[in-house]
Amino acid sequence: MAGEFGVSVPWPTGYGPVVRRMGSIAERAVAAQAGADAAIRACGVVGVVSSDVAASLGEMLRVYSRLYFEAEALDTALNPTLTGIQRDLLELLSYHLHMVRDAGDLAFSGRDVPRNERFRLELGDGLGARAEELARLRERLVWDECG
Repeated sequence: MAGEFGVSVPWPTGYGPVVRRMGSIAERAVAAQAGADAAIRACGVVGVVSSDVAASLGEMLRVYSRLYFEAEALDTALNPTLTGIQRDLLELLSYHLHMVRDAGDLAFSGRDVPRNERFRLELGDGLGARAEELARLRERLVWDECG
């Protein structure tokens, strides 16, 4: 946790295992971002999207689903700071899950809806700023656990 002037200080005694688990989850989520971002961007092109992209989206859904449920299962009830960090982690993982799912829905729906085409083309932006937020959260967890 960050102390005065942004200097890292160790987490209070007894919270290390939970912080390390959250850090590990965030680390794996960030590691999967390049694949998820590439698959989402591939859905944001004009024309037919390759079936290989569908397979990539399916894999990313499985990865982020596992990470989400692992993060959700952490017991942070006794520490409001950890509960807030867990909530942030779950929100970011949920965003990634929804982006991957929505990319697949828009690219492979089989329906030609002009309104949806506009949204599908916006997928070319990939995960965007939320990917950076997840990377910052991972850094916070990793650096703070080293305190």
